[in-house]
Order: sequence, then structure tokens, then C-alpha cells
Amino acid sequence: MSASTSGRTLFLALLAAFTCGALLAIQSRIHGILAGGIGTFQTAWWSFGSGALLLCLFLLAPRYREHVARIPAALRSGGLRWWQLLGGVCGGLLVAVQAYAVPLVGVAAFLIAIVGGQVVSALLVDKWGLGPAGAKALSTARVLAAAVAATGVAIAATAGGNGGGTFGVVPVALAFVIGLGSAVQQAFNGQVGVAARDSLVTAHLNFATGLLTLLVVGAVAVLRAGPPDPSGQPWWVWVGGILGICYIALAAWAVRHIGILLFGLVTITSQMSIALALDLAVAETRALIGPQLLIGIGLTVLAACGAALAANRERRPLPAAR
Repeated sequence: MSASTSGRTLFLALLAAFTCGALLAIQSRIHGILAGGIGTFQTAWWSFGSGALLLCLFLLAPRYREHVARIPAALRSGGLRWWQLLGGVCGGLLVAVQAYAVPLVGVAAFLIAIVGGQVVSALLVDKWGLGPAGAKALSTARVLAAAVAATGVAIAATAGGNGGGTFGVVPVALAFVIGLGSAVQQAFNGQVGVAARDSLVTAHLNFATGLLTLLVVGAVAVLRAGPPDPSGQPWWVWVGGILGICYIALAAWAVRHIGILLFGLVTITSQMSIALALDLAVAETRALIGPQLLIGIGLTVLAACGAALAANRERRPLPAAR
């Protein structure tokens, strides 16, 4: 790989990570709105069900079926372990918690908790080499970047009291736990992406396992609630599944080139900036915006920039896929 190609790939991977953060923020808002109309698990079922159905259309293409067939082949050869196919479990639970938490605490607060868990676990995920980029040593620059990001998250998390708002302990705690699994999910997805050599296959597998998880976990709640009433909802709240497909496909590709920690830190930048804009647009969450939240966002952006510079110095190109 030439220096120019390596630099271009790094730029595109960083751009993909930034886009993933923006997609997650937008998806969080629309899922929160939809959940207020039809219910939490109903929203999660729709998001993953519609995404899985859309991805099934790709099976009509013979080349795509060939890519899907690489997954069982990789399992038989030992290139993949069965537990690396379970990244969608965390994705499914993320959407369910997203639909539950965002109406209560806002997009920014929800994503701050997700980011906190992601930053904590990403260092160990990279150190243990769970992702396709291999093990990454805990260099001073990488640890410092994670520490700055964690500090920003901690400061921003205390902003729930600004303007008289209340920071919901339960939804934020659930989001933090999901964030812990998010870095592991990205690592597993990256491994699947390498085996399939097709990011859409990674998304397909995630939607299948995520939907199965949601059907099992949410069955009782949905049956008790009865059929939802979808009337009165704007058209754009129904596109969460499509945004999820784009997120997973972009993330699976980006993680191959920049690692889990850097991916997580860069997505913080777009997550926080877009979440801030979305919360400012809604009266109920506008009161939560204050100096502490802005300082926290600024620190996370600074950490993402520092991590990007460190990765550019440390980066080793991956072997080209054949």
C-alpha cells in the first residue's frame, strides 16, 4: 500500500467514523419520537425488522449470496468463532434502550452514557486485539486521549441539573452498560467484515441476530400492549432501520483501518455535536444545555483529534484482502 493510498484510506475511515456518530444521534432522536407513539419494543422491532427485510433483497444477487457463504466457510476453517457472530445482540439492545431513554433524558445525555461505556471498554478491546486491526499497545497518547474523553463525558454527564432538568439514573445506567458492549460489537463486526469482505453482510448478520434478540426479550411487553397505532407519525420516523444499515456497514469497514478506540473517539465528535443540535431544537431537552455540557463536548472533540494524530503515527497497514 503506497503512502498516498494509506493516507487516503485513513481519511476515508475517519470520515466514515464521523458519519457513524451523526447517524446514531439522528437515529436516537427519531426512535425516541416513534417510541412515544407506538412503544419501546415495538419501535425496536420495526427498526430491526424493516432493516432485515431490506437486506434480504440483496440475496437476490448471486454475488451477494457468495459473500454470505463466506461466513459459514470461515467458521469451518476457524477464521471466525461462533461468538464473533453475536455483535447484533448489543445492537438490538442498543435500539431498545435508545427508544426508552431518549424521551426521558434527551439525545445528548443518552449518547454521553453510551460514549462513557464505549471509551472504557475500547482500550481493552484494542489491547486484547478483538478487532481485525489486531492488538494495539496502550501508548501514552492513546491512554491520554481516552482519559480526556472520559473526563469530558464525566463533566457533561453532570449537566443534567442545568436549567432544572433531572438526570434519569436508570436510563443512563442502561445506556452506559450498552456502551460497554458497543466497542466489543464493533470489534466482532470488523472480524465478520474481513471474513465476508462485504460490509453489507456484516449488517445483515447484525440485523438478524439483533432482531432475534429483540423478539425474545420484548415478546411479553409487546403482547401485553396489544397492536400499536402507527397513525399520526411523520414519515421520517420510520427510517431508523435504514440508518442502522448504513451505520453498521460503515463501522465494519472503518474499524478495519483505524481500530476500535479511534473509531469510538471520532464518533464522539459527531455524536455530541449532532446531539447538541437536536436537543436545542426540542423545548423539553433545551433546558439541559449549559456550560458543563459544552465543556464536556469540547473535551471529547479534543480527545478525538489527539487520537487521530496518534493513530496516524502508529498506524500499520493491514494485509490486503484477497
